[in-house]
Amino acid sequence: MPDRDAIIRANRAFYDAFQSLDTARMESVWHKNPGIVCIHPGWRRLRGWGPIMASWERIFDNVFEMEFQLGEVDVTIGGDLAVVIVEENLTQRGYDGASKSQVLATNVFQRVGGEWLMVLHHGSPVLAPPDNEPPLQ
Repeated sequence: MPDRDAIIRANRAFYDAFQSLDTARMESVWHKNPGIVCIHPGWRRLRGWGPIMASWERIFDNVFEMEFQLGEVDVTIGGDLAVVIVEENLTQRGYDGASKSQVLATNVFQRVGGEWLMVLHHGSPVLAPPDNEPPLQ
């Protein structure tokens, strides 16, 4: 399988794991390395396997349902590292009811033993108006 296709599949596996609310599935897409990093929207940086997996457990314990509609996926490959930039359109239902949000995510994957595994996820909330709205004065 060409690298680009494999990276797109790895990125989709991340979002499938996210939507499943299954910690074991989320663990399967990450590289088990002390240098991995995760920055959830509005959170401080998390580094290392333990803190990152604990964050997913916390997120999954506080939501009943998540659904992602992904915007355009931009893939850049350099050797054994790949960067994926994607717009996440998220609908979630939790204890406080349903909510929708938009996040711009950077996902970095490293080829490890022929498999592309996540080494960084950074999500930033999109607060700006859509491109078709006039600029603010």
